[in-house]
Amino acid sequence: MSIDLDVVVGAAGEGERLVLPFGEVLVRLSGADTEGALSVVEMRLAPRTVGAALHVHHDHQEYFEVREGELTVDLAAGSRTVGPDGIVSVPRGHAHGFRNGTDRWTTFVGLFTPAGYEDYFREVARLAATGAAVTPDVLAGLRAGYGTEAV
Repeated sequence: MSIDLDVVVGAAGEGERLVLPFGEVLVRLSGADTEGALSVVEMRLAPRTVGAALHVHHDHQEYFEVREGELTVDLAAGSRTVGPDGIVSVPRGHAHGFRNGTDRWTTFVGLFTPAGYEDYFREVARLAATGAAVTPDVLAGLRAGYGTEAV
């Protein structure tokens, strides 16, 4: 990735790679790159894995676009599965979660506005790298630091 005069140019696959218990996150743009306006991550969700249980964001909105596989989005009113080119918009204050219910990897791009939630993924990756148990309670505690609560 190159940065010149505050312009960021990144080729496919470039970014900060984070290994998480449920797969991988590639931070393509962080708040540092966008003056806090937004962050963009590419997520690879392992087969038969929950990426996030039901939770509510109070400080940011998020948007997903599925690139490969299928992503099931869990909402208070039920679930919906979207495939390649499917899109999801989650406004602040709406309970949601997501998972991969298939036997194949799912890849999707997440956009968070304003930026900052990419730091949550960094914290999870650091914790996982220590070999510590990354339980739902631990994740809920970390999310709380980012204006997010478990439902």
